[in-house]
Amino acid sequence: MKIVYITNARLPTEKAHGVQIMKMNEAFSSLGHDITLIHPKRFQKEISHKKPIFTFYGVRETFPIKTLNFVDPYLIRPFLPRLIYKFVSFVIDFLWGLKSIGEVLKLNPDLIMFRDNTPFSFLFASLRKIAVAIEFHDMPPKIARRIFKYAIRKSQKTKCFSITSILAKDLEKELGLTPGTIGILPDAVDLSMFNKKAVIKQNKDKPLITYCGSLSFAKGVDLLIDSAKLLPEFNIKIIGGLNEDICKYSEQTKSSHLDNVFFEGQISPNQVPSHLLKSDILILPSSGKSKKSREYTSAMKLFEYLSTGVPILASNIPSNSEILESEKNCVLFDPDDPQKLAYATKYLWKNYDLRREISLNAIKLSEDYTWNNRSKIIAREVCKFL
Repeated sequence: MKIVYITNARLPTEKAHGVQIMKMNEAFSSLGHDITLIHPKRFQKEISHKKPIFTFYGVRETFPIKTLNFVDPYLIRPFLPRLIYKFVSFVIDFLWGLKSIGEVLKLNPDLIMFRDNTPFSFLFASLRKIAVAIEFHDMPPKIARRIFKYAIRKSQKTKCFSITSILAKDLEKELGLTPGTIGILPDAVDLSMFNKKAVIKQNKDKPLITYCGSLSFAKGVDLLIDSAKLLPEFNIKIIGGLNEDICKYSEQTKSSHLDNVFFEGQISPNQVPSHLLKSDILILPSSGKSKKSREYTSAMKLFEYLSTGVPILASNIPSNSEILESEKNCVLFDPDDPQKLAYATKYLWKNYDLRREISLNAIKLSEDYTWNNRSKIIAREVCKFL
C-alpha cells in the first residue's frame, strides 16, 4: 500500500509525538508499505534539534521525508495579541492544508495518515475522496471538531482511531458517530530498543526511582518532588523537560532542602533504555486533576517502562488502569497524594517476590503493544474500504 503521513509538527522535537510519528512511519515501512512523511520546515531553537531527523530519533532511514518550506507560526507568536494570533494561526493551518494536500496529489497514495492537529489537511483529503486514517490523541478544539465532523460526514473512506476508550466515546458523541465507530489504539514501544531486561535486586542502599517524560503538574512532577520529602532512603532521577522547567523544579527542590532528587535533562530517544535499566523502580505519577492526563493520555513511556521489566509505580487513573493491573504488572496508588505514593513505593520495594512477578508480567504485556502491531491494525481496517 502507498501511504503518505502528513503532520504539521516541528521535527525533531523534544515532545513525545515526534517519536510516535517517526516510529509509526518506520513500522509501516518495515511491513512493506511505501510510506512518505510530509512536514513543514520549522525553526529549531535547541542545538540538539538541528541534527538530521533520522539521527535524532535513532530510526532507520527506510522511508523518505519531505520537508516543505512554510510559514512558522511560532516565530510570530510573541509579537501578536492573543486573538490576532489565533486568527493568523487559523489561516496558516488552512494554507498548510492546501500545501500539504497539493504535495500529496503528486504522489497519488492509497492512504493518507494524520494525527488530530491537521484538520484542514484532513478536510481537503476527504473532499478528494482519498482513503484517510486519523489518530486522535486529544479532544480537538471546538472549531477543529466542526471541521473533522464535516469531513468525516463527507468522506466514505475514513477510519478514526483514539488512544483511550474514554476519548473514543467522547469523540463519538462530539462528532456524531455511532458508538463503537472509533477504534481504540494505545501508543506502543519499539521492543528492539529494549532487548535488555532488568535484574531485580533484593537489597540495595538508596534504591533509584526514575521518571522519564515532560515536566509539568499534569505529569505528576510536583507530586513526585513532594513525595521525595517522605522518601529520604530513595534517590529520585527525573529525565526530560525544557531548560526553563528544569530550572523551576530545581529551585523547588533546593528550597525544600531535598538532596535525593536529580535532574538529568533531555536525552536522545536511543539513550532512554540504558537510563531506565539502571533504575530500581519506574514511576508514572500522572495527576488525576487534569482531564487530559486522567482520560485522554496514552503515555509512550508507560510501554517503554513495561518492556524493561523494571517494576512500575503508577497513579490509579483511567488512562493508566486501562492498560495496567495493580499487583500483576505494576502497583497503582491514589493520584495526587504524596503519602499514598510514598507508601506504595515502600510497599513495592519491601516485596521482592512481588517485584519479580510484576517484572515478568510487564515484559509479557509489552509484547502486545508494538509499533508494528499498531500499524498492522490500521492497515487491516483501511483495507476494508480500499
